[in-house]
Amino acid sequence: MKTPKTPVEFDYDLWKTEDGRLMVRVKATGEECEVNAEVMRLLRAEEKKVRRHISETTITEEDGTVKSKILSIDSLPSDEMNESSWLADQSDFTKEVMLETVEKEFRSQLTAAQREIYETVLLGGMKPYDYAKAKGISPSSVSQHIRAIQKRAKKFF
Repeated sequence: MKTPKTPVEFDYDLWKTEDGRLMVRVKATGEECEVNAEVMRLLRAEEKKVRRHISETTITEEDGTVKSKILSIDSLPSDEMNESSWLADQSDFTKEVMLETVEKEFRSQLTAAQREIYETVLLGGMKPYDYAKAKGISPSSVSQHIRAIQKRAKKFF
Protein backbone atom coordinates (compact mmCIF):
# COMPACT_ATOMS: atom_id res chain seq x y z
CA MET A 1 0.00 0.00 0.00
CA LYS A 2 1.31 3.43 -1.00
CA THR A 3 1.49 6.10 1.72
CA PRO A 4 -0.34 9.20 0.51
CA LYS A 5 1.20 12.64 1.00
CA THR A 6 -1.64 15.05 1.56
CA PRO A 7 -1.51 18.16 3.74
CA VAL A 8 -2.53 17.79 7.37
CA GLU A 9 -5.27 20.38 6.79
CA PHE A 10 -6.85 18.21 4.04
CA ASP A 11 -9.56 15.79 5.27
CA TYR A 12 -8.68 12.85 2.99
CA ASP A 13 -5.73 10.73 1.93
CA LEU A 14 -5.77 10.02 -1.82
CA TRP A 15 -3.82 7.34 -3.69
CA LYS A 16 -3.82 4.90 -6.57
CA THR A 17 -3.15 1.22 -5.90
CA GLU A 18 -0.75 -0.94 -7.94
CA ASP A 19 -3.69 -2.53 -9.73
CA GLY A 20 -5.02 0.95 -10.76
CA ARG A 21 -7.85 1.43 -8.25
CA LEU A 22 -8.41 4.95 -6.95
CA MET A 23 -8.64 5.01 -3.17
CA VAL A 24 -9.69 7.55 -0.53
CA ARG A 25 -9.26 7.41 3.25
CA VAL A 26 -11.17 9.74 5.54
CA LYS A 27 -8.57 11.01 8.01
CA ALA A 28 -11.04 11.55 10.85
CA THR A 29 -12.46 8.00 10.82
CA GLY A 30 -9.82 5.99 8.97
CA GLU A 31 -12.52 4.65 6.63
CA GLU A 32 -11.24 3.71 3.15
CA CYS A 33 -13.16 3.30 -0.08
CA GLU A 34 -12.63 3.05 -3.80
CA VAL A 35 -13.87 5.99 -5.90
CA ASN A 36 -14.35 6.68 -9.58
CA ALA A 37 -12.11 8.99 -11.63
CA GLU A 38 -14.51 11.97 -11.41
CA VAL A 39 -14.56 11.91 -7.58
CA MET A 40 -10.77 11.54 -7.49
CA ARG A 41 -10.39 14.51 -9.86
CA LEU A 42 -12.60 16.68 -7.64
CA LEU A 43 -10.78 15.67 -4.46
CA ARG A 44 -7.37 16.33 -6.08
CA ALA A 45 -8.59 19.79 -7.13
CA GLU A 46 -9.62 20.52 -3.53
CA GLU A 47 -6.26 19.25 -2.29
CA LYS A 48 -4.49 21.65 -4.67
CA LYS A 49 -6.61 24.52 -3.32
CA VAL A 50 -5.54 23.63 0.21
CA ARG A 51 -1.87 23.46 -0.84
CA ARG A 52 -2.10 26.86 -2.55
CA HIS A 53 -3.81 28.37 0.50
CA ILE A 54 -1.10 26.98 2.78
CA SER A 55 1.67 28.38 0.57
CA GLU A 56 -0.07 31.78 0.42
CA THR A 57 -0.48 32.08 4.19
CA THR A 58 2.92 30.76 5.34
CA ILE A 59 6.54 31.88 5.06
CA THR A 60 9.48 29.49 4.85
CA GLU A 61 12.52 30.96 6.60
CA GLU A 62 16.11 30.49 5.40
CA ASP A 63 16.70 27.92 8.15
CA GLY A 64 13.75 25.84 6.88
CA THR A 65 11.26 26.75 9.59
CA VAL A 66 7.72 27.57 8.52
CA LYS A 67 5.69 30.30 10.18
CA SER A 68 2.39 31.98 9.43
CA LYS A 69 2.26 35.32 7.66
CA ILE A 70 1.01 38.16 9.80
CA LEU A 71 -2.39 39.22 8.54
CA SER A 72 -3.32 42.23 10.62
CA ILE A 73 -4.53 45.69 9.78
CA ASP A 74 -2.74 46.90 12.91
CA SER A 75 0.67 45.91 11.51
CA LEU A 76 2.70 47.88 9.02
CA PRO A 77 4.86 46.31 6.31
CA SER A 78 8.45 45.79 7.42
CA ASP A 79 11.43 43.62 6.57
CA GLU A 80 10.43 40.80 8.90
CA MET A 81 6.94 40.66 7.39
CA ASN A 82 7.55 39.24 3.92
CA GLU A 83 5.03 40.07 1.23
CA SER A 84 2.72 42.11 3.40
CA SER A 85 1.91 44.38 0.50
CA TRP A 86 -1.77 43.60 1.00
CA LEU A 87 -1.61 46.05 3.90
CA ALA A 88 -0.66 48.93 1.63
CA ASP A 89 -3.42 50.69 -0.26
CA GLN A 90 -3.08 49.78 -3.94
CA SER A 91 -5.45 52.51 -5.15
CA ASP A 92 -4.14 55.62 -6.84
CA PHE A 93 -6.75 58.26 -6.19
CA THR A 94 -5.04 60.91 -8.31
CA LYS A 95 -6.73 59.61 -11.47
CA GLU A 96 -10.13 59.62 -9.76
CA VAL A 97 -9.62 63.17 -8.52
CA MET A 98 -8.48 64.34 -11.96
CA LEU A 99 -11.46 62.68 -13.65
CA GLU A 100 -13.82 64.25 -11.14
CA THR A 101 -12.31 67.68 -11.75
CA VAL A 102 -12.50 67.33 -15.54
CA GLU A 103 -16.07 66.06 -15.38
CA LYS A 104 -17.06 68.99 -13.16
CA GLU A 105 -15.60 71.37 -15.74
CA PHE A 106 -17.43 69.51 -18.52
CA ARG A 107 -20.75 69.80 -16.66
CA SER A 108 -20.27 73.55 -16.29
CA GLN A 109 -20.16 73.85 -20.10
CA LEU A 110 -23.57 72.18 -20.52
CA THR A 111 -26.87 74.04 -20.58
CA ALA A 112 -29.24 73.49 -17.67
CA ALA A 113 -31.41 71.10 -19.74
CA GLN A 114 -28.37 69.19 -21.01
CA ARG A 115 -26.92 68.96 -17.49
CA GLU A 116 -30.18 67.51 -16.15
CA ILE A 117 -30.36 64.96 -19.01
CA TYR A 118 -26.67 64.13 -18.53
CA GLU A 119 -27.17 63.44 -14.82
CA THR A 120 -30.55 61.70 -15.05
CA VAL A 121 -30.35 59.77 -18.31
CA LEU A 122 -26.67 59.24 -19.11
CA LEU A 123 -25.34 58.86 -15.55
CA GLY A 124 -28.52 57.89 -13.71
CA GLY A 125 -29.59 55.23 -16.19
CA MET A 126 -33.13 56.48 -16.82
CA LYS A 127 -34.43 55.68 -20.31
CA PRO A 128 -34.71 58.72 -22.57
CA TYR A 129 -38.37 57.92 -23.33
CA ASP A 130 -39.22 57.73 -19.62
CA TYR A 131 -37.41 61.02 -18.98
CA ALA A 132 -39.30 62.71 -21.82
CA LYS A 133 -42.61 61.38 -20.52
CA ALA A 134 -41.84 62.53 -16.94
CA LYS A 135 -40.86 66.04 -18.11
CA GLY A 136 -43.65 66.36 -20.66
CA ILE A 137 -41.31 66.88 -23.61
CA SER A 138 -40.88 64.97 -26.84
CA PRO A 139 -38.52 61.96 -26.94
CA SER A 140 -36.85 63.43 -30.04
CA SER A 141 -35.97 66.54 -28.03
CA VAL A 142 -34.27 64.37 -25.40
CA SER A 143 -32.41 62.51 -28.16
CA GLN A 144 -31.22 65.81 -29.65
CA HIS A 145 -29.92 66.91 -26.24
CA ILE A 146 -28.12 63.56 -25.81
CA ARG A 147 -26.48 63.92 -29.23
CA ALA A 148 -25.40 67.48 -28.36
CA ILE A 149 -23.93 66.24 -25.04
CA GLN A 150 -22.07 63.44 -26.82
CA LYS A 151 -20.74 65.83 -29.45
CA ARG A 152 -19.53 68.24 -26.77
CA ALA A 153 -18.02 65.38 -24.75
CA LYS A 154 -16.16 64.11 -27.81
CA LYS A 155 -14.55 67.55 -28.28
CA PHE A 156 -13.96 68.06 -24.56
CA PHE A 157 -12.45 64.71 -23.68
